Amino acid sequence: MSIRIMHIVDTWAVGGLQNGVANLIERMDGVRFEHVICAMRSVDGSNGKLAPAGGARVLCLSQDESRARLQVPALARRIREVQPHIVHTRNWGTFEGLLAARCVGDCAHVHSEHGIDWDSTVKEPWRRILCRRLAFHMADRVVAVSYRLRDLHAKRTRFPAHRIEVIHNGVDSRSFTPDITARARLRRELGISDNEYCIGAVGNLIPVKDHLTLLRAVAEFDRIGRPWRLLVVGSGPELPKLTAFVDNYPAWKQRVLFLGKSNAVPGLLNAMDVYVLSSLTEGISNSLLEAMATGLPVVVTEAGGNAELVGEDAGLFFPVGGIEHLVQHLLQLGSHPEWRREIGQRAMRRVRDRFSIDSMVDKYAQLYESLCTAALRPACELAGV
Repeated sequence: MSIRIMHIVDTWAVGGLQNGVANLIERMDGVRFEHVICAMRSVDGSNGKLAPAGGARVLCLSQDESRARLQVPALARRIREVQPHIVHTRNWGTFEGLLAARCVGDCAHVHSEHGIDWDSTVKEPWRRILCRRLAFHMADRVVAVSYRLRDLHAKRTRFPAHRIEVIHNGVDSRSFTPDITARARLRRELGISDNEYCIGAVGNLIPVKDHLTLLRAVAEFDRIGRPWRLLVVGSGPELPKLTAFVDNYPAWKQRVLFLGKSNAVPGLLNAMDVYVLSSLTEGISNSLLEAMATGLPVVVTEAGGNAELVGEDAGLFFPVGGIEHLVQHLLQLGSHPEWRREIGQRAMRRVRDRFSIDSMVDKYAQLYESLCTAALRPACELAGV
């Protein structure tokens, strides 16, 4: 029999965490592992990876269950129905999934942290710190997707850093790779000429991503008089604020494109000349890895796990909110196409050497199998796993 893993997420929709889970499931051995996804809040049918390859089931709590003050009873019922060998919860919002798993018993527990959805320079709400600390202590294994994220949570929760394992996200270099045909097609469809310098960003339009800094930098860049375009891929609550900013520049109507959610991200990355990540903080950015795998030069903030991904020479850094530094980087990259290609090649090699999806899958497979032992999971042995 295979090892059955129940992945508990807050929502199952378009997002870095969800795509990471989908990629993991798609690549794991379907004979050794069986997967069930349980969403606590909602399932968004527009997620292209709603039903990952490998036959994963997707469950969701009912509206009444989601609105209840406590989701522990409902989650416990789902766990009893699924009978997983391992329950894997992600981020502090799924803390009740660990409580439910403890109530049901007879399964191992993994808790992982995948990112930060608040400004890490300000005080985090005490409720999150408390829930996260309890989750770390209840879980059999704790995982973070970057060393910076591990150290941040260890410091804030006072949980020993050495007890938090780091497993970096991986990117599928077969899907995200340089493609001159896709580049030509997408630029033609979007009306981007060969001489236009195309800047791009991919990610949810939420405050922590700080897209406004990118727009302000582009406003400075615009004064140089060089032909440019900006592609913003993603959706979220910040869209009205961002479009209002763009409306202040009538000439930008054709230059700035808000493309919303898209299943054509690999092609859109190929259409870009440079990728910008202006986040206030990051755990680890899947879209950054995808841009690097595509061979794009990347310009990112000195925040969170960005430095772990980019290293010393596979991209350029600027301070959080550092508009002047970002403008200078964009100007330099725009004026030196050979330098752009050189940085992009280094980025691509770094991803393939250090952040492959196969490496990520192997590490999670080892984690799950190590939990399914006689000490932690007697039923595995009885089931013949």
